[in-house]
Amino acid sequence: MKAIETGTYNVILRTISEEIKPQEMKHYVKLGKEMIKYIKEPKNKGVGLAAPQVGENKRLIVVSLLRDRDDENYSTVMMLNPEILDFSKDTETDTEGCLSVPGGKAEVCRPKSIRLKYIDEKGKERILMLDGLSARIVQHEVDHLNGVLFVDRVNETILKQRKKEAVL
Repeated sequence: MKAIETGTYNVILRTISEEIKPQEMKHYVKLGKEMIKYIKEPKNKGVGLAAPQVGENKRLIVVSLLRDRDDENYSTVMMLNPEILDFSKDTETDTEGCLSVPGGKAEVCRPKSIRLKYIDEKGKERILMLDGLSARIVQHEVDHLNGVLFVDRVNETILKQRKKEAVL
């Protein structure tokens, strides 16, 4: 499996992904396991991957739930039909990159914490509260499911910063 590395104008990366139906679960759990192997491969340097990045227009992500960039004791989780239920009002800006935008990195402002609902690989509904880097990674991957790339968020971040500076 290879992640799509065709940048910001690939049609599938700009399409809202379809929900995974119960009868499709087995197929997408298998795909999710392949995606986990892909991001755990050190040469790929990934911390998350969404199904559209591998050519599947379905609501599936795999994410490494890191506490910080030096965290070596993290778990990588498959999430089917993830839905962010709540975002914190507090935000933070950090550098993001993407397997689908090779070499591209930029500062992106995102909510610091989220409450998330998803289906795990056993078909069980889960709800998680995430903050910091884990919340950022999940938001980045859920954006992929909605046809949004991190570069779209860069302009929002710049505008927010300019407004903040204008007030000072």
